[in-house]
Amino acid sequence: MNRAIVLFDFDGTLADTFEAGARLINEFAVKFGYRQFDFANNKDLSARQIVKRSGVKFWQIPRLVRFFRKESAKRADSIKPFVGINHLIKGISSKCDLGILSTNSEETVKKFLVNNQLDNFFSFIKTDVALFGKNRALLRVKRRLLKRYTHLIYIGDEIRDIEACRKAGVDIISVSWGYNSHEALMMHNHNVADDTEQLTKMILKAIPQQNA
Repeated sequence: MNRAIVLFDFDGTLADTFEAGARLINEFAVKFGYRQFDFANNKDLSARQIVKRSGVKFWQIPRLVRFFRKESAKRADSIKPFVGINHLIKGISSKCDLGILSTNSEETVKKFLVNNQLDNFFSFIKTDVALFGKNRALLRVKRRLLKRYTHLIYIGDEIRDIEACRKAGVDIISVSWGYNSHEALMMHNHNVADDTEQLTKMILKAIPQQNA
């Protein structure tokens, strides 16, 4: 079957969680013993640089990620899609299959999809991926999905996503409306979309012509 599947990151790509996520992380800084961080003015930094500057030890990350997944799930009803996301998803869903691969929890992702009438558009969902384990998750997903699809594309908003895709051998289109800035993303990937209209064109150009 000559058909592509497009996998989306969740936080910062589909879901506008930047400000809420930054507040949540800083809210518990004292409790877990790391420094509060000015996320808004450091959008050129990678996730590893942020972890280092905030004083989080790498051995603490799995516990912190589990905690913040649970906290995010409690607030999932307030999460909204970025402007144009619903239109984009509905527009490309007839041209390719859609999926999600995210470090966030299944509960949060599925609540978001239902609340925003997007739950019928995604045929594949993989959640609870390790913060710095996305390359391994992508490699496993790639092996599984390319038995059914001719092409796989990932859409993400971070330098971390680009690094993971490069290691896994997966094509990526970056979006600049999430965590990392356009300039930071362009240093690692020349395929950067600044709005959903541009992203739609880039996706349709990248998938097999038979579907476009």
